[in-house]
Amino acid sequence: MRYDKLEIISNNLSLANLSTHIKITHRDHIDDVLKFTRDKVHLGAKLVSHPLAGSVKPHETPYRSIVIFNQQQGLDMESLNTIEQAIERYQILCTPNPEHLTLTASKIHRQFPDKQNSDFQFIDLQLVKSSLSALGIRFAEYQAAVV
Repeated sequence: MRYDKLEIISNNLSLANLSTHIKITHRDHIDDVLKFTRDKVHLGAKLVSHPLAGSVKPHETPYRSIVIFNQQQGLDMESLNTIEQAIERYQILCTPNPEHLTLTASKIHRQFPDKQNSDFQFIDLQLVKSSLSALGIRFAEYQAAVV
């Protein structure tokens, strides 16, 4: 797999220095991450990581990062179905608290204590690193710059 075709779409600023070889696209909030990913899938990208990865419930964490492969070889229906189902699942889970989908960095910092916020960032980072490790990418020297 060509690393220059990989992209991480995230609202987690602690991923900013993860890799110089992988494009990292920052979005403002979870809803942006999900819908931007869906748009990329429509343009030919394939999901590498699952949008609902991890044991933290989607409506409890303010961060989401998704790894895609920009293959540009037509629409991957499996990726499209997965991202559409993830968007629907987020909307259902966030029904009691719909603003959770649009929490920006400043709102996250106001809503969650620093320790909890850094824990959420770290968990999201570890999920991304796990996805990339499955592709053979290693980050032994990387230390999360949690913001």
